[in-house]
Amino acid sequence: MDIETSQMDMAVPHDLLLQLLQQTFGSKVELIGCEIGNQYHDYLVLLVQLRHPSIEVVVKLAGPEAPWPCPFERTAMLHRLVATLTSVPMPEILAVDISYQTWPWRYFIKAHIPGQEWAVVRPQLSREELSNAYQQLGNAVAQLHAIHFPAFGELAVDGSVLGNEPYFATLTEHARSSIQNARLRDLFYSVLEKQRHLFSDVRQSGLCHEDLHKYNILFQHRQGQWHLATILDFDKGWAGHHETDLARLELWEGVMSDEFWPSYEAICPIAPLYKQRRPIYQLLWCFEFARSTPEHIADTQRLCAELGLPRLEAFE
Repeated sequence: MDIETSQMDMAVPHDLLLQLLQQTFGSKVELIGCEIGNQYHDYLVLLVQLRHPSIEVVVKLAGPEAPWPCPFERTAMLHRLVATLTSVPMPEILAVDISYQTWPWRYFIKAHIPGQEWAVVRPQLSREELSNAYQQLGNAVAQLHAIHFPAFGELAVDGSVLGNEPYFATLTEHARSSIQNARLRDLFYSVLEKQRHLFSDVRQSGLCHEDLHKYNILFQHRQGQWHLATILDFDKGWAGHHETDLARLELWEGVMSDEFWPSYEAICPIAPLYKQRRPIYQLLWCFEFARSTPEHIADTQRLCAELGLPRLEAFE
């Protein structure tokens, strides 16, 4: 059995995957099922069922041409940090290696936590269930943001911060690395410079997930109630300012609600200038994503109008 994707994507021979699993779980492990969870060029996410031990695991594989850096060792550090400092359920990290010394890819293996994506769960819920779910989500996101660091910047695999610049300079550098289109990057710089004064009061660094959306939030139905199962994909996490996550959550339909805020603000108060900074953070995401879908163009045009920028018809 070869676990194959399209011609342009990664193909993983069964024997090679089994060798990796044997290295992790011992020679008696059996591979009894495998499902592709996500795939891109030179990048693959597998949901794998094992016997001896009987366990489901998630295996992420990234080759040298993967579309993202995939810093799996740093991701493992963030998983352990969140598991230690919050009550958010996190999967156990079982193996991680980014060296390429033994295998033709970087790999990340974690226990699988069953659950359904918020995008799927939300339409099923009653008004009361929705209220409770948003309260859980507000509490969980606030707990993430309450993890503080001594400075702003990217995170090393040991949890230290790579940098010691003020927030405005760090945000500018973050935008440089996030926005690939040079024209959009320069346009965003112009917004930042014009609104520089809005960021002078930001001094506390905290964990930013940077990829919170309705497919990275899982809920699980247990004993007649919906419970937050876990939050996925900390690969882009950094020591930033919590408002960047909030702004993106508010941009995406169905992720936020009035019920989110009381449980969030019980842990992380909202700064008076957040509403003025919010469209800037949202524009950063629009320029980072830069896909010419009608919905994304409409969101970007609305933000450009709010920030006094020229109307943008497409990203090319």
